[in-house]
Amino acid sequence: MENKKVRRALSFFVLIFVVFNLLAIFHVFPVEWKMDYRVLLIGNSLLFGVTYVSFLLHIKGLRNPNPHVFVRTMYGSLLVKMLICLAAVMIYAMASGGMINRNGIIACFVLYLIYTVLEVRVLQQLYKKRPKNV
Repeated sequence: MENKKVRRALSFFVLIFVVFNLLAIFHVFPVEWKMDYRVLLIGNSLLFGVTYVSFLLHIKGLRNPNPHVFVRTMYGSLLVKMLICLAAVMIYAMASGGMINRNGIIACFVLYLIYTVLEVRVLQQLYKKRPKNV
């Protein structure tokens, strides 16, 4: 697998991260949605970091000749991402003292879905383009 393709895929995730952070910083979302921009910034940063590490693990699994390694990294990273997100929501709920911004949390879950769908799609494309002898 070429490093150029991996860098292009990682730059795609960076672009999405920057776009969503800019949307949150400049308060592009309607006021009626009542989303706290800090929740979106922290949630997006957490999701980007977890997706970045997960993607690097997937690339390592793709380079392994054993196909079971890739499947294990897919399931393992999905489980770890879900547990980290759950822990982050629990910590936020305890730290906020009952002043939870539900719309911000829902927006972070939508971001989780966006990052996960895009990660799987990029990985499928990289899997199809990998050399057959590897």
